Formats: sequence, structure tokens, C-alpha cells
Amino acid sequence: MRKIIAGIVSFVLSYGMVYYLVLPTLQNYPRLDAMTQRFEYTDEALWVFIFLGLWLFYWQWEQRKFWNVYLYLFYSCYFLLLFIMLFTKARAYHSFNLNPFELYLNNSQQIIELILNTGYFIPLGVLYGLRAGKVEAAVIALISIIGIETIQYVFYLGTFDIWDIFTNFAGCVIGYLLCGLIKRRMA
Repeated sequence: MRKIIAGIVSFVLSYGMVYYLVLPTLQNYPRLDAMTQRFEYTDEALWVFIFLGLWLFYWQWEQRKFWNVYLYLFYSCYFLLLFIMLFTKARAYHSFNLNPFELYLNNSQQIIELILNTGYFIPLGVLYGLRAGKVEAAVIALISIIGIETIQYVFYLGTFDIWDIFTNFAGCVIGYLLCGLIKRRMA
């Protein structure tokens, strides 16, 4: 019965994430929006990936054991989606912001993007937490994030923004802490 309830909760959460967070954000980027329109079932594919990711995670949580195949499949899809979000959203966009006081939260879409910038990096923090200590994970996370921001800036794919670094790093920290909780549960 708990697995059925977990399935229903996973369904509702994944549906809400896709239709109220992810797709409205993608529509703000013409290039990403055009990419999603090429594949007729983009929203369903995203929904199924998030739904199965959440539901299968619950099954493993209950069994106190992770399946290797789940981790491989989840992170393969995650890295593909992360790559698309980070490096294909802008054709030729170039901006640089190191002012920590320049945070624009003028509308709900900017707040959603701030939340998504944090959420996108939670799985990466979990991955770092599987093998790295606190300091090592923090250094790896910062190097990864600064590298991503630099690539976006150098290749005109986005903005090098201090707030992206802050929010992405916060996501990695949340993921690292969640990994600690998962490790205690699985032990």
C-alpha cells in the first residue's frame, strides 16, 4: 500500500515540477522552447523520468539498498538534461556579473529560475557525497560550477553570474547533506 501511495505522490510531484516549474521556464528561452517542440512528447518524457526517478528512489529507500542500474540510468539521463539546460539554451548570449547585490527577483519566473538553479545541482551534490569528504566535495563542486559558468561565458552560451555560482553550490550542498542522510539510512 505504501508503494502505491508513494507512486501517487511521485506522480503529483513530477507532474507539478514539469508543468509548473520546468516547462514554463523552458518557454522563456526560445532555443530550448524550439528544441522541446521538435519532439512531440518532451513534457511526457520529462514527467516519466522524474516520476520513475522519485518512485524507484522510494522503493530503494524502503529496501535500504540502491540498485546500481538505477544509479547508472538516473545519472545518465540527469547529465544529458543538465548539459541541454546549461549549454543549449542560448545561441549567442554573453554576460558577466560578479556583483552579489545584483539579484533580480522582480517576478515569479525569476524566483522559479532561482529555485531551479538550486534544484538542478542537488543530484550532483549527492553524487559527490558518495565518495568525497566535505572539503573535497566543496572544492570539486566549486571547480565544476565555475568551470560551467566559464564555458558558458567563453563560448557565448550564457552568463557568468555570481548568483548562479551561489545557487548551484547551494544545490550541491543540499545534495551532499541528502547523501549523508541516505548513507545513514542504507547502513
